[in-house]
Amino acid sequence: MDGQRWRERAGSFGAAADVYDRSRPTYPVEAVRWALPVEARRVLDLGAGTGKLTSVLLDLGLDVVAVEPSEQMRARIPARAEVLEGKAEAIPLPDGSVDAVLVGQAFHWFDPEPALSEMARVLRPGGTIGLLWNVMDDSTGWVKEVTALFGAEDLVSHLDGRPPFGGNGLLGEPSHDEFEHGQSLDRDLLVDLVASRSVLTSLPEQERLEVLAQVRELAPDDEPFALPYVTDAWRSVRT
Repeated sequence: MDGQRWRERAGSFGAAADVYDRSRPTYPVEAVRWALPVEARRVLDLGAGTGKLTSVLLDLGLDVVAVEPSEQMRARIPARAEVLEGKAEAIPLPDGSVDAVLVGQAFHWFDPEPALSEMARVLRPGGTIGLLWNVMDDSTGWVKEVTALFGAEDLVSHLDGRPPFGGNGLLGEPSHDEFEHGQSLDRDLLVDLVASRSVLTSLPEQERLEVLAQVRELAPDDEPFALPYVTDAWRSVRT
């Protein structure tokens, strides 16, 4: 993907904030706990979107700071969190101020080198970076057909076990685990889910509508139905 296309897709989510919020899956609590240090108290949700991961962290009783560049997305983050405008490459927090930095479905939009430097800066020693992705299980026939319509890349069949970054002077080598997960949907929510994806939000309107019509046709007949996921999780400890 060229730089201009990447910027267009990365910046396209705000316009679809409503549909994103109602259709995107949450994260399994087991994966979130795995990504945190045992004594975590204050946690940064970086690239928080509409607060899907923020909500899980809050329900665990944590003090959460949610940092998100999109105003439309930030408006939907739960008010129990401290919500800040900002981006991964310039985190608006002091040095060593959080016990963990968690990123749900967003690290691939960051400029990795400056983002990792900033994440390490705001972490206390012994704190963790946790990167989570909900990837669709395309071993299920209808999921494979639907995701082929828009060239989905976040699929179980595409997982290769390669870490999203390497260890360095401050961050240890990432460890890995996977967690089964699922989302109950009907046809309307499935269409909303696909409509919320960056490749769809940046398409010309007629093309977008054609894809969504095909998604509706391929949805299972029995409602509600389960969309299977695997949560691909990576964790690194700050020295």
